[in-house]
Amino acid sequence: MKTDHLIELLAQDAPVRSNLSHMLQQASIAAVLIVAIAFFSAIGFRPDIDTAMDTGRFLFKFVITIALAVTGGLVMYRVGRPGVPLLWWAWALLVPLALSVGAAVFELSVMPPEIWMSLMIGHNSRLCLTIIPSLSAGPLACFLVALRHGAPAQPGIAGAAAGLASAGIAATFYAANCNDDSPLFVLLWYPIAISVVTGIGALAGHKLLRW
Repeated sequence: MKTDHLIELLAQDAPVRSNLSHMLQQASIAAVLIVAIAFFSAIGFRPDIDTAMDTGRFLFKFVITIALAVTGGLVMYRVGRPGVPLLWWAWALLVPLALSVGAAVFELSVMPPEIWMSLMIGHNSRLCLTIIPSLSAGPLACFLVALRHGAPAQPGIAGAAAGLASAGIAATFYAANCNDDSPLFVLLWYPIAISVVTGIGALAGHKLLRW
């Protein structure tokens, strides 16, 4: 049998798999819808949302969380394909961190030192550590199901990227409820909650995305 003919026969016998990009696009839409339904049905906006929207500190939280969701999603889209370079996109994950650190440094420069600690501790740390992981569960499940249609060479990293993207979506919605707008609070508590989701994603990816 000629080699070309053998390859053709093997290709015909191979199971047809859904396109990974299409699956991740559908998963992204489903993830946002799931979080939106959960947020508006059980959590909702903070009472002073109209006033808060006029403040730069409130709005900048969304710049940070959306940057995380986008960069995490971009890494996730690529990590599902073996052989696709990830280094440049991995560096892009530093963007939300740089934004958070920059905002915190600015706040330290304009606020008196005696209130730094109270701004950092805030009033909603327990809610932050509870709501962000809870809202992330649905998106993470969607992304892991979609990634099973790919072939990630590093399943743990793929799961971690899915966790980052999920946490970014969840944190974006939670930011509309959280009345702690200080960048110091965001820099301390949001990363802890996001790290929990990322760790769960890495463990789940290691178990579920192996091939």
